[in-house]
Amino acid sequence: MRVVTHDDMQTRRGPAEWFTGTVWMDASPAGPTPDASVFRVFFEPGARTNWHTHPEGQVLFIVSGVCRVGNEGEPPVDVKAGGIVYFAPDERHWHGANPDSYMVHAAVSPAASTTGGTDWLEPVTDEQYAGA
Repeated sequence: MRVVTHDDMQTRRGPAEWFTGTVWMDASPAGPTPDASVFRVFFEPGARTNWHTHPEGQVLFIVSGVCRVGNEGEPPVDVKAGGIVYFAPDERHWHGANPDSYMVHAAVSPAASTTGGTDWLEPVTDEQYAGA
């Protein structure tokens, strides 16, 4: 068993090459971990990830606010706090706050690495984010 407390978490600004808008990430420190990465991520209204995939998939638990999620070929949807979003392995997707709400989610990705097993792609356009 490994317990990571709030004091163990490392808070950092989300890198501009991964996100549009202001995003803050809390991650557990490096070291022996289970076979998953866990990030708590805070998005300001309208902030979002780039398009990306996870070789082993991803699960989001929406802690607060409203999360906007999108995947290839479908319009984005809003998911309220308490909702859970599952992404299949290699599913091309993005997620962030809707335009009117801050949002915090816990992101769990199997096959832990410093990037959470994420293959980062191009930014989501304003039109894609709006569902146009």
